[in-house]
Amino acid sequence: MKTILIQLERHDDLISIRDRMAWAKGPRVLLVWPRRGRVGIRPLDLVLLRRHAAAQGAQLGLVTRNQQMRAAARGLNLPCFKSAAEAQKKDWPENAPVRPVRRFLRMDLRAARKNLPGNPLEVQAEAGLVRLGIFSLGVLALLAVMLVFVPSARIRIAPPDQVQRTVISVSAAPGVKGAQLSGAVPMQILSETLEMTDTALATGQINQPEKTAQGRALFTNLTQQTVSVPAGTVLLTRDQPPVAFVTQAAAEIPVGKKAAQLVDLRAVQPGSAANVPAGAIGAFEGPLGLTLQVTNPEPTSGGSDLLVSAPAEQDWAALRARLLGNLERQARVDFSNQASTPQDGGRVAGNLLLPSTFRQVKILAESASPAPGQPGAKLTLTLKVEYACAYLAESDLEALAALVLDAALPAGSVPAPGTLQLKSVSELAPAQESIHWQMQAERQVRQAITPEQIIPLVTGKTAQQAEILLVKTFGLKETPEISILPIWWPWLPFLPMQITVVD
Repeated sequence: MKTILIQLERHDDLISIRDRMAWAKGPRVLLVWPRRGRVGIRPLDLVLLRRHAAAQGAQLGLVTRNQQMRAAARGLNLPCFKSAAEAQKKDWPENAPVRPVRRFLRMDLRAARKNLPGNPLEVQAEAGLVRLGIFSLGVLALLAVMLVFVPSARIRIAPPDQVQRTVISVSAAPGVKGAQLSGAVPMQILSETLEMTDTALATGQINQPEKTAQGRALFTNLTQQTVSVPAGTVLLTRDQPPVAFVTQAAAEIPVGKKAAQLVDLRAVQPGSAANVPAGAIGAFEGPLGLTLQVTNPEPTSGGSDLLVSAPAEQDWAALRARLLGNLERQARVDFSNQASTPQDGGRVAGNLLLPSTFRQVKILAESASPAPGQPGAKLTLTLKVEYACAYLAESDLEALAALVLDAALPAGSVPAPGTLQLKSVSELAPAQESIHWQMQAERQVRQAITPEQIIPLVTGKTAQQAEILLVKTFGLKETPEISILPIWWPWLPFLPMQITVVD
């Protein structure tokens, strides 16, 4: 009969062996163990392999020297051989089905029931009563938990307020560090830089050069050879400052005093200042003065001036004063927007400005057009100025008021939040580097009632009982607000942690 040999390897396991058996098409399947080493299956796995072979309609046989596997094969009536050749020669016994052996005897429940003491119906009735009792206890326990943990309450109590008022002598100085109980507070500084431009019409007049003066210069040779005078040679008068002229053409000056030569000249700058008298010109600009002598035998003429508008000194002074005034007014407005002054009734809100400390720190930049001494019908001035002013910070004033009021706080009272008000009762009095001032501080205070005082009084009571008790105990003018959740629950919680007290 045809036999399919499956040579097992060390890495084979139950799943891989079953997969290889699935490919085996024959009436007999022989599993051959390796000569050395073990295969990754247990003796118990042979049952599964036998069933798998039977499902394929094949008979399973083994070739192994493993004693455990051989013993298991004998128990399963599986043929076991020493070699594959022996398996081919010998007949295989028929596989007998493996039936599970019951380890324990089956209990006879009917006989056991007959041996129970008493009537089974009575036993069932008693068991039902026990179950009913346990269920009732569970329901009662749940109700008890709900009674303790589910209800919650919120109490809003408003103790009566009283007014606390005092007048504080405030002294502000730059070197103070923080508010002090003596009334000293630091003086803060506001700083701002402003730039502004303004214009005005010129009221003055100046002479503006219009036409250029002309004339002639007489050159005399002081050497024994001819001297050349190039066109554009600069000649100067002996005045301070000198007036400059230039020659209009080149000239050759021969030797000898009688050979002097006249050359046309023209003033460098236009204007009547170049109309100089005869003999005023007498110097050269350059080395020609060592070889030649020069003079003007007749006055120069033709230079003229034109009278034009120009800013006068008083124009600049008035425009500067007006511009500085505008800048100062703008700076004061800006400082007032950043800090406040006492309002109607002396009420103080926000930072308190100290106008007496306003000052101009310095002028950072100044530009004018036209430049001084230049003509122009309109003058324009731009100034960039830094200003400073001191103020008292609202936080410092409130800190000072809190220090003074806390020092006089009645025993057992606490301040009401957000009720502090400051009011000026005197004018600001500057004294050298400090400011003195009278300020009234006022706030509401109330009796200090803590949740630890309230909660023990109201636990487990109805809302009406709790209200009456709280009014009577703490002398309240208003009835407390008490809300209980769920709304249909009549009592406040028994657990203190379920009660919340708010102001």
